[in-house]
Amino acid sequence: MPDLSRFSIYHDPSANQKRDEEATNLMPFLLRLEEFVKLDDVEFGAEPPDFVFHHQNKIIGVELTDMVPKQFSKGGYRRREAFKAWKAECKQKPQPHHEFKWGEFTLRESLAAFANQVEGKARKADKWKVSFEQKWLLMHVANGSPFSVLVASSRKDSLGREEEMADYFAKVTHTVFSICSRPHPFNYVILFSGQVLIAFPANDANPLNFPVADSDILSRGANAPDRFLDWTSTLRSFLDHPLLK
Repeated sequence: MPDLSRFSIYHDPSANQKRDEEATNLMPFLLRLEEFVKLDDVEFGAEPPDFVFHHQNKIIGVELTDMVPKQFSKGGYRRREAFKAWKAECKQKPQPHHEFKWGEFTLRESLAAFANQVEGKARKADKWKVSFEQKWLLMHVANGSPFSVLVASSRKDSLGREEEMADYFAKVTHTVFSICSRPHPFNYVILFSGQVLIAFPANDANPLNFPVADSDILSRGANAPDRFLDWTSTLRSFLDHPLLK
């Protein structure tokens, strides 16, 4: 197991609780990153960016964000206040299983939100005051996101629908690839969940040999019908109390 305690963000924590939580959430990614690049240090950025990676006398500006699967109102989810109330109720009245529904959305809506999120981060990165050898955008894929298929450790297709699901997976991969291929200042846009990641390098330049989209899957996705864009997903959050089961 790589020793992450050598990084400044873990032996010199921030006074900001949110930033410390982000550093904790980054641990699985950093563990996987060790397979491709040995970082000398990871520091909190001047905000922006969120983090600064040090590698062989080079500095990499890193922005970390959670992916939103649908376009929500400014300031976060439209139902964020309802979600906070739900969590408070779960704490006051514990049950074996709690479920909160954020709502339903199509892949087309999710892709529009993803494109908007990347473009927004790109505009901010263009204004960073510090000069970096590279800029990375790390996008954490939350449970329930339609893009979770890109960072799943395995796929379980419904019996008899293998070809259709393969087309859907290819369509998602190709459309995300197309968005990440648009002009932006990032050397890498990296989607990750836990220690699973997929990278979308700028101009197909991948000197660190990160896992990238397979060319055959991209070709299949380019030819997959647009009807997959209208498939609907439902985003849910769960809270279980094992001791009550």
